[in-house]
Amino acid sequence: MPMPLMPVHSEREDDDGAVSSDQRKRMDEYIDTLDIHIARREFDAATSLVLQLKQQAGATAGLQDVRQAADSHTADLARLILADLLIPCSSRKQVTQNVGLLHRLGWDKEAKGAFLAARSATIKNRTRQLKLEGNTQLYIRELAIVYFRLIRNTCEWYSELFADPTMISALIAWVRQEMAGYAVIFRRHVFHEMQRFQVIASCLNHTLAEVDILGHAGLDLKFMLDQEFFPDLTSCIRSYESRCLALLIKVASEDSLQVASKVSTENYPSAAAIFGPHIPI
Repeated sequence: MPMPLMPVHSEREDDDGAVSSDQRKRMDEYIDTLDIHIARREFDAATSLVLQLKQQAGATAGLQDVRQAADSHTADLARLILADLLIPCSSRKQVTQNVGLLHRLGWDKEAKGAFLAARSATIKNRTRQLKLEGNTQLYIRELAIVYFRLIRNTCEWYSELFADPTMISALIAWVRQEMAGYAVIFRRHVFHEMQRFQVIASCLNHTLAEVDILGHAGLDLKFMLDQEFFPDLTSCIRSYESRCLALLIKVASEDSLQVASKVSTENYPSAAAIFGPHIPI
């Protein structure tokens, strides 16, 4: 814990209002102590001390340089805490502590951005750990679990860490961004690979199952899912229709169109027993 600051106004000031040499020496010692806390990454102690310095310097004439030094140290300290906050896969306790310190320092906006960036990095790291191994349905199922459960956790953490209602728009924009990221991967492995409709349906069902879990938690993303996938699904159906039509035209063009007079019973044993090798028509 940082040692408490002695009130400067208890010391005698010079007649012209300047701070005495003893006061100046004490402020320099506090700044040195602050440097030590920052160098040792003792962020909690450093935050308490820098806030005390700013308060003391602001309340005492002649300490403008101390206030400037405190502001400079505040920026240095905040940047170090932000760097910690940007580390992906940090524990909830670590994230809460770092956001709390940045809030005390008045860096709420920067804390919000760093928190959401770290959560995006966490999703990317977890996604890279997934293996396709030729099974598209299993891959998409695991991908949906990673994306949508981390989105849900992020929303829960965000509501606890940033109570200011004006910051909710940043969370909504982040959710849209991550939904778009999920859609890019889904599109690449499902729609662009021209998977069978059974596979497409299975992948969509896995996605909807995770989205439903979010809905139970109060976060309905189905409309975003519709916006992302409806154009691709429509395009896929049209493409399938075009392929079927092209195949039908090819078969028809190669058919001699001769009228059949009999039908083979080779694959129908019961009919062969009655009619022989062929059924006349």
